[in-house]
Amino acid sequence: MLNFTQMFYTQLVDIAYKQLKFSSFASIINAAVLSFILYPYVNGVYLGLWFEFVFAISLYRYFMAKSYQNNPQKHSVQKWKKRFVETLIIATLLWAVPPFLFFMEDNYMVQAAIIIVYAGLSAGAISSLSSLTKTLHIFLVLFLLPLIIVLFLQQTQLHTAMAFLVSLYLGLLIVIGNKFHQNYKEIFKISMMYEHEKEKFSVSKERFEIIFQGAPVGFVFYDKNLVIREVNQKLVDFLEAPREFLIGLDLHSIPDQRIIPALKNALANKNGTYDGKYITKYKNKDMFISMQTSPIRDNTGKVIGAIGIVNDITEKMQDQKKIERQAKYDILTDIPNRLTLNEQIEHEIIRYKRHRIIFAVLFLDLDHFKNINDSLGHAIGDKLLIEIAHRLREIIRDEDIVARLGGDEFVILLPDLSLEQKSAANKAEHVSKKIYESLAKPIILDGHTLNISTSIGITLVNSENNNADDILKHADIAMYQAKKDGRGVSRFYQQQMDIWIKRRLELENGLRDSLFNGELQVYFQPIVEFKSGKIIGAEALLRWNSNEFGPVSPEEFIPVAEESGLIVQIGDFVMTKAFEQFVKWKKESKGAESLQKIAINISVRQFNRIDFIANIKRSIEATTIAPENVEIEIVESIIIDDVKIAKEKMQELRSLGIKLSIDDFGTGYSSLSYLKQLPFTTLKIDKSFVKDINIDVEDNELIETILNIAKRFKLEVVAEGVETYEQSLFLSEKECDFFQGYYCSKAVNGEEFTKLLNNKEGCFTTIKKV
Repeated sequence: MLNFTQMFYTQLVDIAYKQLKFSSFASIINAAVLSFILYPYVNGVYLGLWFEFVFAISLYRYFMAKSYQNNPQKHSVQKWKKRFVETLIIATLLWAVPPFLFFMEDNYMVQAAIIIVYAGLSAGAISSLSSLTKTLHIFLVLFLLPLIIVLFLQQTQLHTAMAFLVSLYLGLLIVIGNKFHQNYKEIFKISMMYEHEKEKFSVSKERFEIIFQGAPVGFVFYDKNLVIREVNQKLVDFLEAPREFLIGLDLHSIPDQRIIPALKNALANKNGTYDGKYITKYKNKDMFISMQTSPIRDNTGKVIGAIGIVNDITEKMQDQKKIERQAKYDILTDIPNRLTLNEQIEHEIIRYKRHRIIFAVLFLDLDHFKNINDSLGHAIGDKLLIEIAHRLREIIRDEDIVARLGGDEFVILLPDLSLEQKSAANKAEHVSKKIYESLAKPIILDGHTLNISTSIGITLVNSENNNADDILKHADIAMYQAKKDGRGVSRFYQQQMDIWIKRRLELENGLRDSLFNGELQVYFQPIVEFKSGKIIGAEALLRWNSNEFGPVSPEEFIPVAEESGLIVQIGDFVMTKAFEQFVKWKKESKGAESLQKIAINISVRQFNRIDFIANIKRSIEATTIAPENVEIEIVESIIIDDVKIAKEKMQELRSLGIKLSIDDFGTGYSSLSYLKQLPFTTLKIDKSFVKDINIDVEDNELIETILNIAKRFKLEVVAEGVETYEQSLFLSEKECDFFQGYYCSKAVNGEEFTKLLNNKEGCFTTIKKV
């Protein structure tokens, strides 16, 4: 047994050195190709030094392999192995450098090149290193771990997915390498037994047949005429051909001649190899095989035939193709990802430069997708994205491309539209209309009926100065403009949009610092009772006097705060300041006897937070305000997302004693149904109806209807935007309860509001005239 072990050990080292010349040469070629690709983008000095070191160590290993081949007895097997491992580690550590040094965060082509080269070299290591399993494991870990780390550090969904796939690929290679090593061991055992049988004739043919037929790999014996003389059961199984069909088969007659050179090499007293696709003769079956052939000699050394060792590697190759596809396709929707899209856009840019054919890019973002994810769960959200991808593919041409960038962002590439810009624009607009029509159809998922809309940004590519990143950026900007203009619309990119985006980013950055710089202030607009003219409450309104931009209109900065998520932090600030000011008025102001409530506006993001109720409780406790003095103003868009969840939260607020107001009543779609279901205490008439009192008869009738509805549901009514005597007269005669507006006062700071409270007559003098 000891003799067998030593012989096997020697054989494994011998196999490793036989592969070393080729693997060293492959390392140099791959380093050269990678250097050529990276040269325009990275530091040339570092790249050159790296290539020189890789070239030097690879060349050294190449001549080391030749030295072994010429005189293997020059050193002991242990020393040859030690030199092999030491030089391999040095070479591997050199290959660990590119991911850390040359992996460019903003250049997907460079990233793809590095990933592809490393995938190829690591796969090639299976055949060259699997004879020494521990050495293979060391190489694979040192070789692929830096790439995995760098991918994870990019912190994007795409790179994290790629890091995960490469990690799986590393594990797969280790498993395959172990299987290869086990095969070597089994093959060596069989070869030893076979030689022993031939030389000693002491083991029966029956025992040899058991070993031969039970081998975990396919065996084929063929003579000098390329006629099969014997096969084992493993080969019969994966070729799915009867044994009687294979025995006596002339290999010259097989339809797939790609394996013939490897078969003939063994007959020429050389080892032969073939790794690749193979189509079987009997069932015309597509598969991938790995085959090694070796000569069989008689006692005089004359070649009398050959043996082929065949492995079915179809499953391994399919796994490899799957990994390659996952690198270029979105895992969830199975449509192209950003990497593939960028490649196609760059290709279309080249075609435009040659032929002047305009192409278009459509950038889609689903409206309110986050609300669906938050309320129905990510499983429904994922199914929705799959369905959206399916619908988009159905409406485009064969040459068009639908890609998913991540989240709810989709891009459609429309090549070959027209030589003329107007015609190209019309065709792109036509596709956008088809998208709206397709998505307008309800989507039913797990019993939920979803109505989805989208905003679309379109850019036409008719300039040689654009690259893929610029084009996607322009389409993205146009999409944001579409959202700004009301969602569910399309907008073509215009240069002016860049200015708007820059302004929006500047405002967002300014808002992030505004709380710390003391730039945000809470103003208060009186809520006045018609009957008494007294100020019975105040609505807290946010004002921003920026150190950088000066006064910024709420109509401009509130949407920015909403989209960026800053509205949550800012909303908490407004709530705390408003509650503190109300408590201060009640304690210190003589005119605060009539003051009953402080109204604060709640955004969709605030309302949808899990800790929304708890946060209000904390603010109430911290400021000692009575809950019955708090009124929460809710816009209809909060309710639309999920009436059931909204109702639960609102009932909990009412159980605390907090009042609830529906803001901008009459501007939504289903306000009346909400009044039936939800525990509102107050209804606010939107100023858009108030401003045309005595001008628009329909608005007068609508206001009367709203007041009657409020009485029916026992709700208090506040009219917003009251600015004139005529407006106040009409509302007072129709028995509206309260009003806000310039007719009493604009929104003022806390000190000015205190003066209004301390004015004994408040707004009474003005109202009295009514």
